Amino acid sequence: MDSLPSGYRPNVGVCLINSDSQVFVASRLNVPGAWQMPQGGIEDGEDLKLAAVRELKKETGVVSAEIVAEVPKWLTYDFPSAVKTKVNRLWGGQWHGQAQKWFLMRMTKDDSEINLDNDEADVEFAEWKWASPEEVIEQAVDYKRPTYEEVMKTFAAYLDGNKISTKCLSRGIINHTHASVDPHKNMVEKEFFTEYGEATQYEIQELIGRGSYGVVASAIDTHSGEKVAIKKINNVFEHVSDATRILREIKLLRFLRHPDIVDIKHILLPPCRREFKDLYIVFELMECDLHHVLKTNDDLTPQHHQFFLYQLLRALKYIHSAHVFHRDLKPKNILANADCKLKICDFGLARASFSDAPSAIFWTDYVATRWYRAPELCGSFLSKYTPAVDIWSIGCIFAEMLASKPLFPGKSVAHELDLITDLLGTPSAECIAKIRNEKSKRYLSGMRKKHPIPLSRKFPNADPLALRLLERLLAFDPDDRPSAEEALADPYFHGLANLEDEPSRQPISKLEFEFERGKLTQDDVRELIYREILEYHPQMLQGYLQGSGSHFLYPSGIDRFKRQFDNLEERSGKVERGTGSPLLRKHASLPRERIYTPRDEDDDEKCISEWRTAVLRSPPGPACSLTAQNGSVHVDCNSYNLLRNASISCSKWVD
Repeated sequence: MDSLPSGYRPNVGVCLINSDSQVFVASRLNVPGAWQMPQGGIEDGEDLKLAAVRELKKETGVVSAEIVAEVPKWLTYDFPSAVKTKVNRLWGGQWHGQAQKWFLMRMTKDDSEINLDNDEADVEFAEWKWASPEEVIEQAVDYKRPTYEEVMKTFAAYLDGNKISTKCLSRGIINHTHASVDPHKNMVEKEFFTEYGEATQYEIQELIGRGSYGVVASAIDTHSGEKVAIKKINNVFEHVSDATRILREIKLLRFLRHPDIVDIKHILLPPCRREFKDLYIVFELMECDLHHVLKTNDDLTPQHHQFFLYQLLRALKYIHSAHVFHRDLKPKNILANADCKLKICDFGLARASFSDAPSAIFWTDYVATRWYRAPELCGSFLSKYTPAVDIWSIGCIFAEMLASKPLFPGKSVAHELDLITDLLGTPSAECIAKIRNEKSKRYLSGMRKKHPIPLSRKFPNADPLALRLLERLLAFDPDDRPSAEEALADPYFHGLANLEDEPSRQPISKLEFEFERGKLTQDDVRELIYREILEYHPQMLQGYLQGSGSHFLYPSGIDRFKRQFDNLEERSGKVERGTGSPLLRKHASLPRERIYTPRDEDDDEKCISEWRTAVLRSPPGPACSLTAQNGSVHVDCNSYNLLRNASISCSKWVD
């Protein structure tokens, strides 16, 4: 350690071991984003893990470390060239070091940014910094190709949660005896939760998800018998920007009550108004997301496509009528149940427009995954937003339903524009003028002339009415895209659309979002979030508004919840092995639980019609889950059971 710079105090060590017994190790320094990555071989008879420890000790001087993952193959070194060619450039050639660095940072929950000033990576890499490893793999490899399965299998040791976080080093001195894993570590005895008893509304069941924000547990509402998900968000106010995003989302979800939008059922009252750090939010429990449905089901019918799109547009009509733009619509932000019920979630990037009409507004932050980003936003961080940006995203999602793969999986802004114009043709000068980013304008203006490809050629098996609507949704010019209300009136939805089932609402008052106009302190955000929590505690809210509220301790269930969650986290929860670990997403709205679904089918058109009607007219709140009664099949009609595929039946939550 004497040879190391003054102040060098490594606090995290990780290793990766590939199939050639090469050891890749790194120590995170106390400087964010600073990594050392020495590499060494294995001595005869030496345990792979101990070799990693030795390399950490010899090359970095690290005195405390943790083995995070063992990888049977390391993608950029062990895969054949034919596989590498199908992988995003971040994973091959000169990018391999940056890809390794990214993986190590994600596995150790290092939230610092990648250093982009050393010419080691394209600036587009910055957009991936909050993604989970599984999300990056999925975007890097073509959908439904053998390479995808091979890559996922390669990283199963990490993604499944096996062999993760096995502590093998003691503080101050390296202990070469690696600890065994307690086989009961991942089991949660129900007796552990008996302290809740009759006095507590929620009976915790099991830990179902984990992310950098905290953990999620499934629970039973003892008042209603309903299954719910309780999301614990740790250290909410550590970063004011993250706390503001959470404030925005819980506020929007309080106002946007709709059967096709995820529902917050309750937020636990913290014991101390001015000192609380964690949030406990109770959501309805959903089973998976649309991304998993599309990825694992090859036999979706035209009726599925129609019903899915109808629900999304119905939700969007309601959202836009409130003068709110979602700005991050994608399959992973759409929850799904076995009865085909969809719900839009993740409003952390959403914004409310304060103008008289939701026509245009400017914001300056990162918005929308590139694959679903409207062309007028490509490359622009200071952007003019209209409802048309969400319509474009819905069009991309609809096309993904029809093709079973993303329509515009661009690897960069330029590549995204190439893919869009390959299908839609080069835009007119008037369209190009509506793009704010000058580089994108120049790129499109200098592009060779391209003619549009008929959508019937791109989607040969699709319903012609579906393609006519898709063409409208994917108009390059935002002024040519329909509103959600106009799209719902399209002939494609004949026999399904019903104005009584397509509500609107009044715009949200701009006073609710005054906090967006100024710079907030940590205490400011804490007070605003506390005020939102009181909306779920009417009696406390009345006292607060009358000025009789106190900052001293209130009777609260949070202390009990905190003990439960802390113990649950230590024991890692009752997560089934072999079903995949929860996806790690920095900001998201809902967890899901594993489900079992029947496999026999019933194609009775009458049952389908009854099922559609039942789901569409379901009130806001939990998704319908009806059963066969009196010879009539309701919502869980097996012909519409999307989750019969085994890989979806045991789907993970994607919070």
